[in-house]
Formats: sequence, C-alpha cells, structure tokens
Amino acid sequence: MQQSSLAKQNKQIDWVNASFLTLTPLIGIGGTLWYAFSNGVTWVELTIFVLMYLATGMGITGGYHRYYSHRTYDCGLPVQLFYLAFGAAAVQNSVLNWSSDHRYHHRYVDTDEDPYNILKGAFYAHMGWIFYRDTRDPAERFNNVPDLLKDRYVMFQHRHYLPLLVLFGFILPTLLGALAGRPLGGLLWGGFLRTVVVHHMTWFINSLAHLWGSRPYSLVDTARDNWWLGPFTFGEGYHNFHHKFQADYRNGLRWYQFDMTKWWINLLYWFGLVTKMRRIPEPVILKAKLRVEMEAVARRLAAANASERMWSKVQYRLEQGRQRLEAAMASYQTAKLEYKRQKDAWSAEMRRQWAEKLDAYETDFEEARARWRAMVKAMHRIPQPSAQGLLSFTVIVDILKVRLF
Repeated sequence: MQQSSLAKQNKQIDWVNASFLTLTPLIGIGGTLWYAFSNGVTWVELTIFVLMYLATGMGITGGYHRYYSHRTYDCGLPVQLFYLAFGAAAVQNSVLNWSSDHRYHHRYVDTDEDPYNILKGAFYAHMGWIFYRDTRDPAERFNNVPDLLKDRYVMFQHRHYLPLLVLFGFILPTLLGALAGRPLGGLLWGGFLRTVVVHHMTWFINSLAHLWGSRPYSLVDTARDNWWLGPFTFGEGYHNFHHKFQADYRNGLRWYQFDMTKWWINLLYWFGLVTKMRRIPEPVILKAKLRVEMEAVARRLAAANASERMWSKVQYRLEQGRQRLEAAMASYQTAKLEYKRQKDAWSAEMRRQWAEKLDAYETDFEEARARWRAMVKAMHRIPQPSAQGLLSFTVIVDILKVRLF
C-alpha cells in the first residue's frame, strides 16, 4: 500500500488552531453563562442555538461526511450549497481538507498514517491532532480527493473558507438575535457555544467510537458501534458498520437505530432533492456479520482448549447453519425484488399468491436465523479454561442438537 508522508512530518504546533480551540470553550461556556445570569435565557437564544446546531451538524455529517467524503448519495446544487455554507460554519476546516483527512483515516485506520489514530491516545484522536500543522505539499495531501479538486463550488469554499465561517457561523446568529433585540445572546448561544458543542459531538466519533462498543461487522480495526453515541452525533455512532460499509448512506442500519443523518437524507429524497442513495445489499451485510460471529466462536473454543476433533464437529455444524441462513436470506431478498418489480403487471390473484410465497420465504429466513442464534448462544455458554481445561460436554451437545433444516 502506498503511504503518504503524514507520519514522517516534523510536528509543528498550529498556533491558530491551538488558540481557537482554547478560547472558544472559554467564550462559549463562560461567556454564555455570564450572559445567561446577566440577561436571562429566552426562547430566542434557545431557538437560535438549536437551529444553528442542526444546520452545522448536518453540514458535517450529511455533507462533509456522507456526501463529499464517501459519495453515498447524489444531490443537487441547492443541497450542496447548504452543506458548504453550514459546513464552513461548523468551524472544522474546508470540505477539501476535512474530506481528505477522513479518506486518509479510512485508508490507514489505526496506523501512523491515520490523521486521528486512536492508538496515539484518546485525547490525540479526539482533538489533539488538530493542534498540529499539516506540512505536506498540497499536491500530495489532496491526491486522494481528485473529485473534489474538480468541483468549483468546493474549491470556492476552500479559498473563501474564513469569510464563509465568519458570515454563517457568527454573523448569522448575531443577526438572528438582533431581530429580537438580543444580538449578543445570538452570538454567544448560536455562535460560540454551538461551535463548542458541535466540535465535540463530531470528535466523539474519532475517540469514543474507537474505544467502546461492539464490533459486529468487522474485527480488522478499532471502529465500534455505540447506540448511545447516535443521539449525540447525528447518528454517527454505528461506526463499526460504517467502517465496514463506508459506501452505504446509512450508519444505523435498522429502523430503530438512531441515525438522524439517514432520516435527513431520506427526507431530502422524499422532496426530490436527493437521488441514488447507495445501500449495501442485505446478504453482504449478513455474510460479514456471520463471519465475525464465527471468528468469535473460534476464539472461544481456542480459549476453552477444545480438541481438534470437537472443533471440527462444531465448525461443521456452524458452517451448515451459515450456509442455510445465507441461502434463506438470498431467496427471500430475490423474491422481494421480483415481487416489487412485477406486482403492477400481475392480477390480484397473482399478487395474492406471491404474497403467500413471500410470507413463506420470510418464515424460512426467520427460522434459519433463530437456529443460528441458538447455536451462537450455546457457544457463549462455553466456560473459560478450568483447572482441568476441558470443554463442557453439555454445551457441545446443545450446539450439535440444533436442527438446521
């Protein structure tokens, strides 16, 4: 793999970034508290804060991240201009810089070439890396974003980033506050305090989402899924899924998983402002999940000192269950697609018959999944090495007696 020279740089403090990251919390938190005690808190400041928080947060997650960095969907110029304006207002650099760093993060995750490598410590991954200047030549630094270099609106934002930041990030909330006679309140709540909150909501993904949580889809890096991070990060908490399937516009795969950015993109699609939302096929996602679960079983058997003969028996049963589940999923998905494609041309009786077929395919899939879960659950009952170092015979019997067909 060709590496950049990021790890070879001499670390130089970026005093502009260091000063800004030091002063904004003091002004945003201290200044807002002073203003609140002196002038009270009204619906004006709270409304400005919420509106600016949502606009800038979505400018980062929906725009900088899922649109520009990963191209997980297509959108027209009005949406792009919104992302460029309020992404700048989030004070996280231009989209060219942000997306370049983020693509390097995915390409070199957990190595010295990763701009916010968690293995250098939680603080470094969270915000410490921003204190250092990137001294690479622009031609080298931006060689991973050729598509953005060709985008004239992206380049306009890059060249005029600071004026856009000031205009949309601080002047706009001040003017909104002035409409109600509270310009300083608008500046403090919608400008400085909002900047601090959005900063840390974004940076939590670089730090906490690489430290705590589950890894259901991939074990190759430190990215983890955290349901509790979702509400704080506009739905970016399902980070293990994202690292495994970064081309998917969703982070929260299921309907009940909090992913505000996914819902935002769906809303834009409903209004015709977004097209070509990219999804990883369900069978591919299932296959990745099963692979991880089988790796976990292998590690548990190794820790329990299972004999090679016993491991072979369990592996055979697990492989049967995996194949059965993947086949049931593929059949169900194929039937759903066929029904969706053909139903308008079918008679009412044909649609009824196909609805019954779909129910049968779904039942078959759910039964296969339940049997797989029963086997995996039995594996989690395997005790860790005892004094004798023997694998529980009762547990193995539970695994082998699971009916697959």
